[in-house]
Amino acid sequence: MRRRFFKINGNKLEIDIYFQPIVNLASKKVFGFEALARGFDIKNNSLIPPNVLFSSAKKAGILVELDRYCKELAIKKFADYGLQKDYLLFINIEPEVIDQGKAGTNWIKKKAHYYGVDPGNLVAEIKEGKVNSFLNLTNFVKAYKDYGIHIALDDFGIENSNLYRLLTLEPCFFKVDRELIQNLKMGDKKFALLQVCDYISRKFGCIPIAEGVETVDEVKAVLQTEIIFYQGFFFAKPHPDPIKAKELAEEKMKTLEVSLNGKDSLYLHGELGKEPDCRGVCQAFGKAI
Repeated sequence: MRRRFFKINGNKLEIDIYFQPIVNLASKKVFGFEALARGFDIKNNSLIPPNVLFSSAKKAGILVELDRYCKELAIKKFADYGLQKDYLLFINIEPEVIDQGKAGTNWIKKKAHYYGVDPGNLVAEIKEGKVNSFLNLTNFVKAYKDYGIHIALDDFGIENSNLYRLLTLEPCFFKVDRELIQNLKMGDKKFALLQVCDYISRKFGCIPIAEGVETVDEVKAVLQTEIIFYQGFFFAKPHPDPIKAKELAEEKMKTLEVSLNGKDSLYLHGELGKEPDCRGVCQAFGKAI
C-alpha cells in the first residue's frame, strides 16, 4: 500500500489508524478493535480528530477517496499486527458515502482478501440514523452481508436511530450511545432503557456494546443490566499500536476484578453472568468472543 498524504484546508495531512479495544467482561478478554482514523497536520505538528478530518474532506470533495484509504490502512495494520485470525475489526462507514451509493461495492472484499483478512473478521459500523437514503442503506447492508462482513449499528438509542431499522437491518452488534451511560444510576430511567436494550438484543439475536464507558461506576451500573461488552476510555484510549491497546485493556480488567465487589465481582467471575443469546452470529464470533 502506497503511503500518501491528503491536502485539506491548505494543510498537508498524513493519515494513521488508531485502535480502541472492545472487551468482554464475562470472559475478561479483548475480542475486537474499532479502527479510528487520525490525521496528522505535518506543518502544525498536531493530530486531527476523525469528525474534523472527514467533515473537512467532504468540503474538499475527497470524502470517498479518504474513506477508502482509511479502510484499507485499517485492514493492512490489522493484518500487519497479526490480529486477523483471533479478533474482529470494526470499521466505520461514513453515512454520506452510503448516501452517495459509493459503499457496498466489492472493493472492501477484494482489499480484505489482498491482506489475508477473512471478511468474517470485519464488522462494518454504521451510524444508520444519519443515513438519509434508506434504500441505499438496505442495499449496502445486504451487499456487505453477502461478502461475509458483519454489521454494527453505532450510536444506538439517540437521534434518528430506531427499532424499525434494528428489525430491518438485523445487525450482529449495536453500540449503546454514551448518552445513555453517562452518570448512569441503578433504578433511573436510563438504567431501564439499558435493560430494554439488553432484552431486545436477546430477542433479536444481536450483541449490545456499551460504548464510551469512562468510569468504574459506569461499568458497575451497566453490569447490572447484564450487558457484558464494553468500549471506552476506562479500558483504553485509542492507540496506534493495537497490541499496546490490548495490553492496557487487559490490565484494566485485572484491576477491575479487584475493585468491584459483591454481585459485580461474582458477575465478572461468571457465577451470575451468562453469554447473550447470539442467534445468527457466525462461528467466527464464537472463536473471537
